[in-house]
Amino acid sequence: MIQERIIEIIVYLLQELKRSQVKGNYSNISKKLVSRGYTENEINFAFSWVFNHFQEKRHAPEESLEYSSRSSRVLHEVEKMVIQPEAHGYLLQLRQLGLLDDYEFELVIEKALTLGTSIITIDDIKTIAGSIILGNDLNNQGNWDGFYYPFGSNSIQ
Repeated sequence: MIQERIIEIIVYLLQELKRSQVKGNYSNISKKLVSRGYTENEINFAFSWVFNHFQEKRHAPEESLEYSSRSSRVLHEVEKMVIQPEAHGYLLQLRQLGLLDDYEFELVIEKALTLGTSIITIDDIKTIAGSIILGNDLNNQGNWDGFYYPFGSNSIQ
């Protein structure tokens, strides 16, 4: 459950960064997320994950949010019968935002099909994708300490 909520926050953050090109001031985004019912720990973890993830690529998040021009994988007829269109759309969104690479995208589909249910919902995809995207990050208690804003500001320096 917590992984799904964090993935929702991460998706929101990436969309917001892409849409508004916010640089440095993230307090308004945090306030919006709190008003939507997310906890400060969840928000802090999501911010930390986003910036750590894109720092590994040596780019600022705002610069790394280009949508992929690659073609998208089309579901097989059997997969279409099981995976709801909304669930597939959400999975494509995660891929386009760069949260899943090609291998991870296939892994989500594979794990979804092995659930043994007749219908794969968006909640199923959120659960599976959350476990793949976040991996062991949730087990790293240091990440739950919060997102540090130096010198009392809300700007990352």
